[in-house]
Amino acid sequence: MINHINNILSEFSKARLLLLGDIMLDKYVYGDIERISPESPVPVLRHKEEKNMLGGAGNVFRNLITLSGNSHVLLCAAGADQHQEQINNLLADTGKYYLFTEPHRNTTVKTRLIAQNQQTIRYDIETTDPLNTDTYEKIIKVFKEELESCDVVILSDYNKGFFCKDFTQAVIRLAKDRGKLILVDPKSRDFSKYSGADYVKPNRKELSECIGYAVKTIDDVIKAARLQCEKNSIGNIIVTLGEDGIIYVPSSGEAVHNKLEYSPEVYDVSGAGDTVLAALSLSLACNVQIPQALHIANICAQIAISKAGTATVTQEEIIHYVQRHAVEENDGDLFKKIVTLSQAKKIIQVWKNEGDEICFTNGCFDLLHYGHVSSFLQAKKRCDRLIVALNSDDSVRKRKGSSRPIQDEKTRASLLAVLQCVDLVIIFEEDTALNLVQELRPDIIAKEGYALENWIEGRYVQSYGGEVLFLERENGYSTSDLVGRISELKEPA
Repeated sequence: MINHINNILSEFSKARLLLLGDIMLDKYVYGDIERISPESPVPVLRHKEEKNMLGGAGNVFRNLITLSGNSHVLLCAAGADQHQEQINNLLADTGKYYLFTEPHRNTTVKTRLIAQNQQTIRYDIETTDPLNTDTYEKIIKVFKEELESCDVVILSDYNKGFFCKDFTQAVIRLAKDRGKLILVDPKSRDFSKYSGADYVKPNRKELSECIGYAVKTIDDVIKAARLQCEKNSIGNIIVTLGEDGIIYVPSSGEAVHNKLEYSPEVYDVSGAGDTVLAALSLSLACNVQIPQALHIANICAQIAISKAGTATVTQEEIIHYVQRHAVEENDGDLFKKIVTLSQAKKIIQVWKNEGDEICFTNGCFDLLHYGHVSSFLQAKKRCDRLIVALNSDDSVRKRKGSSRPIQDEKTRASLLAVLQCVDLVIIFEEDTALNLVQELRPDIIAKEGYALENWIEGRYVQSYGGEVLFLERENGYSTSDLVGRISELKEPA
């Protein structure tokens, strides 16, 4: 599974998406509450710091960029005020964007007051009236100009006035005429506004409000979504269900439900829907099959809600998440730690970003014995993550002769991977592990039985300030001795 997901993510950089929607400024004011106001029985927040983030369509835009590493196009609107200037500053260097302004409009701002890691209150500034006719005309003009160079059109509707029904339908018709795929994240209760869209992505609450009753079970969701597809000429509906995962309901055919078997620590759910929208849009733009697109979007949601604020998700975090949770549902592979160098680089970078100390060791490990395990345990005591590089079969033969290895590289790698103290296994073809060390740049390199002058990998790690760890040998344990003893065995008479 990890190889498949890595291949999908590598395609994201080839997609270019055109995003329209309600942009907003998310303000987070952090402080401490230690007393009640003498003026009124309300808590007093003592200000410590504040952060500004892009919200709404802005958060979708940020996620498109971090997930793909590519430039996309954003069309949005704001008031001609100081908050619009802050949005402009946050959008700088993100990608190509058009921020249309109206003098008598308020830029949408959501301000959250947070004390002791808990949101105490949120207050909003907004104008939800539709944009002026001349603004819509300007947006349509630019939309037509940008449409040809983009693969998919995304409508991020937060019901803040950007999408009146006539404008929404005009955009959908123009996109369909050019053969572009259209995805909508809806806030309107009237899904006829999105008639003609290929995909509409409500959450459970939004679908319930649209249908007029609570959709509680999966069957309820499928029935309600299919009704909206038929009623409003929508191709497919994808519903996010919180802890119940995400489900794809086509206008005809079988629904596809994806639910992860593990739940993260929920820190902040705000903006998770934006992350899902970005992941789905990129997947569909790259012709990823629906089951895989849902799976990646679901993983992105889990990562997003484990962060504070309207967060973005990166490819490295997705790969790390898959590695950590060993998501191997499709092929049943028990040995999930065996990775390629390119995969290892991405995983290790995430670990380093999280502050983990990385240790590297390498060898043939032909007949795994206690001496090997002792070395691994010594190394693991000095680090957070232990990487074991394994000589390939050809590499072993070059070093030890045609009779070795006794066990093939798949068996040797699998035996290493099932050890709890080993975090990743990488098979390499070269005579030495120097190339791996140069690419991975571990914090510590560990080995037993080598003097530094004969240890080129150790000298390289030392050259950039890394630590060289000399492991203690367990006497009486040797692969060569084991091979000799086995060869001496005779069949009993």
